[in-house]
Amino acid sequence: MKLSARSKIIILFVCGLFLLVLFHQPLLNGLANQLVYKDVLKPADAIVVLAGDHTGERLMSGISLFKKGYGRKIVFWGGPVYWKITNGELFLRQLKENGIGPEFALWSEERLTENSTRGEAQVNMKLLKKMGAQSFILVTSDYHTSRARFVYAPLARDSNMIMYVCPVQESTVKIRGWWKDRESAKTVLGEIERTVWYKLFEY
Repeated sequence: MKLSARSKIIILFVCGLFLLVLFHQPLLNGLANQLVYKDVLKPADAIVVLAGDHTGERLMSGISLFKKGYGRKIVFWGGPVYWKITNGELFLRQLKENGIGPEFALWSEERLTENSTRGEAQVNMKLLKKMGAQSFILVTSDYHTSRARFVYAPLARDSNMIMYVCPVQESTVKIRGWWKDRESAKTVLGEIERTVWYKLFEY
C-alpha cells in the first residue's frame, strides 16, 4: 500500500516524538554539557575569579587554588554591584576570612563599559597586564566556562598569555538533570541563549 505524503509526515513526526521521549535525558544532559569546558591545570601567574555568582563558590575555588600554589595573585573586577557596595568589598572580606590578605589580590573598581562577561574581561586583562602576567587560570561556574573561554581566549592570545579554565560546580545549579529544577533550568537556558548570541552576533 502506497502511503500519501501526509501519512509519511505523520509517521516521521510520531517516530521523532517517540525517539525524543525515549532519549530526552541524554539529549538534554548533552546540551548542558556543551556549556562546560575544563583544562588540565598548571601553576600560573594569576587566578582570575569572575564575579556573578551569589554563593561565593567561585572565589572559594580560587582561594583553594591559591593555597595550593596555583597562582601568585587573585585577580578580579571590584566594581559596584549594589547601592554603595562593590564586588571588591565582598571579595576582600571573603579573602580575609579565609586567611588571605589584600596584598595577594589585584582588583579594579572601574565601571564596566558593558555589563557582560566581555566588559569584565576588558578590566581583568588590564589588571593581568599591569602585574606582568604571562599565564592565568580563569575560574567561573561550570555552566559559564565555555562562553567565558570564548570571550577570554582571543584576548589572552593577543596578549601572549597562556590561559587555563577551571569550572566550579555551583550548589544551586545542577548540570545533570537541569530541566527538573527551576533554578537550574532558568540558568542553563539563559546561558544557552547568551552563548548562541555571542557566537552569532558578537564575534
